[in-house]
Amino acid sequence: MITCQRVVFIDSEFDAKKGRGERPGFPHCICAIEVFPDGREIEHRLAAPYPERPPWDRGDPYATVGFALGAEMGSMMHAGWPLPAPAIDLYAEYMVLHNSEMCRGDEGKKPGPSLIQACRRYGVATMDAAHKEEMRALAYTKTGHTPEEISTLQDYCLDDDCRATLGLFRAMRPRLDLLRAPIRGAFMMQLERMRWRGLPIDVPLYRRAERHALAIAVKMRKELNRKLGAEIYYSGVFKRAAMFELMRRRGIPIPIDPKTGKWSCSTRLLKPMIETYPEMKIFYEDKRMLDAFTRLGIEIGTDGRHRIWLNPFGTKTGRNNPSTKALWGLPHTMRSFMRVTTPDMAIAQIDFSSEHIGIAAALSGDPTLMADYHSDDPYRQFAAAALGIVNPTALQRQVYKACVLGRIFGMGADTLARNLGISRSQAQRILDQMSARYPVLNAWLERVLVKAAHFVPITCTLGWSLTASGKPGEQRTFLNFPMQGNEAEILRLVFARAGDLPIIGCAHDSFILEDRADRIEQTIQDMQNVMRAATRDLLGGFELRADCKPDEDITYYPDRFVDKREREDRMQHWNWLLQLIEEAEHEDGRDTSERSGDYGRAGEDPEAAIRADARAGIEAGSETAQAEVGVQGRVCPVSDDVAPAAAGSKG
Repeated sequence: MITCQRVVFIDSEFDAKKGRGERPGFPHCICAIEVFPDGREIEHRLAAPYPERPPWDRGDPYATVGFALGAEMGSMMHAGWPLPAPAIDLYAEYMVLHNSEMCRGDEGKKPGPSLIQACRRYGVATMDAAHKEEMRALAYTKTGHTPEEISTLQDYCLDDDCRATLGLFRAMRPRLDLLRAPIRGAFMMQLERMRWRGLPIDVPLYRRAERHALAIAVKMRKELNRKLGAEIYYSGVFKRAAMFELMRRRGIPIPIDPKTGKWSCSTRLLKPMIETYPEMKIFYEDKRMLDAFTRLGIEIGTDGRHRIWLNPFGTKTGRNNPSTKALWGLPHTMRSFMRVTTPDMAIAQIDFSSEHIGIAAALSGDPTLMADYHSDDPYRQFAAAALGIVNPTALQRQVYKACVLGRIFGMGADTLARNLGISRSQAQRILDQMSARYPVLNAWLERVLVKAAHFVPITCTLGWSLTASGKPGEQRTFLNFPMQGNEAEILRLVFARAGDLPIIGCAHDSFILEDRADRIEQTIQDMQNVMRAATRDLLGGFELRADCKPDEDITYYPDRFVDKREREDRMQHWNWLLQLIEEAEHEDGRDTSERSGDYGRAGEDPEAAIRADARAGIEAGSETAQAEVGVQGRVCPVSDDVAPAAAGSKG
């Protein structure tokens, strides 16, 4: 534990360069109020050139407090200052304290507050919103400020923002968890470090795709109509009625949206069905690609790096919630726009293996599930035990995987039957098999529901919590909350401990790192150690696997990143995309002689690979789709008495 005798309330003014994919601008000023135990204060008004270390850093411990500390982290990096520790971010603490309150209503979780909004919530006197916008305009819209303008910005930064942050801290102090708050503060600053580094993008290829996005979308619509044998797009407009008719005709059950109680063909609801119904997989993957192209516009800086705000704590479960302009928010195929663009460099992806299952095993204390997780493939273990066989097939494993994941996320027999194409009684039998194999897990899930029903907060390992609102249909939220919420807590602790590890991107359960090729493997080992230790510390000693396969998960210059799912599909969608770009340029009469190269590893002929694989992939994929459309056999029988439903079944 660190005991601090001083608290420093910090703020800075700079051009945030929002929406441009750039690093934040050099700070016009950095100001702080240093508070001592006896109430004494020292005001610091700094402007360029900045000292090597902040003037309040005198060698003894002090706590740093800010609101949205990521912004100040950018200013400190420009100044060359070290990351302060411990640090408390009042934005993060507000999100923790008021998560349940912000999730009320039917419109989803409210966005995080501004400093003014947070102060008003706690009755703290603050600046006028119009004055704040005036000062922001001064910071954002010009460079080469006069001494008078710098002085004006310093007055605002110190007397308004720093003072408001100090007042807010005093108002929130009785409710702050000072043991865990520094973890969240470090997380917020490390997120900014990650954004500062950015993801390397194959800019020439991306700009070609962006330039022809509308033409490519038109071709995608026509191709999807052809693959499905139905006109689900008419004059460029998606027709849900045509999609519903297609599903009825093929005997595919139509999901019901739990929010509206109406039929829905949203990709979110169809995703669990894509391994059972080939037509739905075609629709799901192509529709997501198509939707992405209608709003294509990821933010790329002049250095060719993609940067975006990840909206930390943006969901009710505490996960990051970036906009659709984030590369990781696009379909997995389009992640191949990321490419190692610097010689002698490499990119690695490390992910937690079966993280939700591991978290459920640890929190429930189910000894069988814990043992199955440590077998490296819990789904295969469950399938083998339920079927009484040694080596379940891939499809049998998929059935039981759907059951395990479905159960911990609140899925009932009706939904499981729909997703797997089996009868309700067969789905119920599989769920019963799961309850029999994992009785401790089942009892724990029931206790979670009882707590939620009695409006007892469900609290994660670092304090993130959610309380039921009493609205109908909340059961699934509270069954999956412990898994997704603690997944987010683990992510935060990993970031807080990452130090100088070169993280350039993350998803809910994975991290992307970039380092020199000759030391990338050591960097991976260091990161894996941090990840494993974080899970042990938060899950009572239970360790989750942190996987990185060198032959698949490390990308060296000049190759491009390839998502595992795209690799398993033999790059068919990526090659199709490259073909569509070429066709659009040819029709536009544009010179296509300059290429950025395809996904192939070094030593291959990229353009030969593009053309050969693209045409072969499209033809093979089209023939497969034609053959699969109308096929009524779904998942292969999991046993003689747990078989797929008959054609046309609505199970």
